[in-house]
Amino acid sequence: MSKRKLYWISLVSGWLAYIFLMYLLNRLGGKTINIYFLLNLLTTFTLGIVISNLYRYLILKLDWLKLRIVQLIPRVLSASLLWGIIYFFSHTLISEVIIGEEPFQIDGLAILQTTLNLAVIFMVWSLLYFLFHFIQNYRKEEIKNLKWEAARNEMELNKLKSQLNPHFIFNSMNSIRALVNENPEKSKESITQLSNILRNSLLMGRKKLITFKEELQLVKDYLNLEKTRYEERLNCVSEVDTDTLDHWVPPMIVQTLVENGIKHGISKIPKGGNILVEAKLNQGDLIIKIINDGELINEPGKEIGFGLINTEQRLKLIYGNKAKFEIKNVAGNKVQAELLIPKESITYKTDNNESTYN
Repeated sequence: MSKRKLYWISLVSGWLAYIFLMYLLNRLGGKTINIYFLLNLLTTFTLGIVISNLYRYLILKLDWLKLRIVQLIPRVLSASLLWGIIYFFSHTLISEVIIGEEPFQIDGLAILQTTLNLAVIFMVWSLLYFLFHFIQNYRKEEIKNLKWEAARNEMELNKLKSQLNPHFIFNSMNSIRALVNENPEKSKESITQLSNILRNSLLMGRKKLITFKEELQLVKDYLNLEKTRYEERLNCVSEVDTDTLDHWVPPMIVQTLVENGIKHGISKIPKGGNILVEAKLNQGDLIIKIINDGELINEPGKEIGFGLINTEQRLKLIYGNKAKFEIKNVAGNKVQAELLIPKESITYKTDNNESTYN
């Protein structure tokens, strides 16, 4: 419904309610209902509509909607009294002088009382009118702030993703560099694997979310590349429920944690170790665990790894407080990184297409 239509419906309804109340009070008071009384009610209704609109025109003309409350109060009080006086004399002229059944009589006390009552009515009208516009402006400002916040979050998210890809490429190139002198054939094979990984990661990087199945394929390609380097020192295990594959996740969120587990855990163990990727659904939420051999050392003043910071920030930007991320030492000299990614409807844009995933 448009604001103009809502205004007219409210205005007409308000004055209809007022004359109905007048009619009801007069009936209860025993007043005779005749043609003059009905014409008086019609005059009350018509003048109410006309003068209310004149008052609205004055408000818009003088830009009172832009004033602060302290500035509005004296203006509204003065205007309400003024329109109450105009209403009273206009109503008296029409209902008691022009069409009145009884001769017009001047009663100072009655005039003052009626004028003050009418002023109160216009004060109430002013309160409702300004309150409606205050709520409208508040909602507009809130929507504007939400859009700005969404745009800021989108920019921040793109910044994080742009940082993530060079970081991933750098680490992968270091893995290949270690093989160049040791095993040239394997280094060539690794370059081919890296090329495939980069192609897929760049395609995924255009999206805010991808399916968990696509993410697992990226993880698989990355682990194949790392196995070329570590050989028997790296053992990979996957325990993924099939009903998790269609869940939506941020791209490279799992790959980053797998990479973190290998770099800071298994690579520091001379005999190597195992890395396990687990995934299951819990009441619609996706629970992912990456467990690797090694130890998480929390030294005072030691900076948190880039991949962990990136993971926390991306989850915060996309899901707010609904997502959870935790990394800790667990039994058996292992480190566990756990993700909880909520099931919810998320709309985002990829290139020229907008998609909604549930």
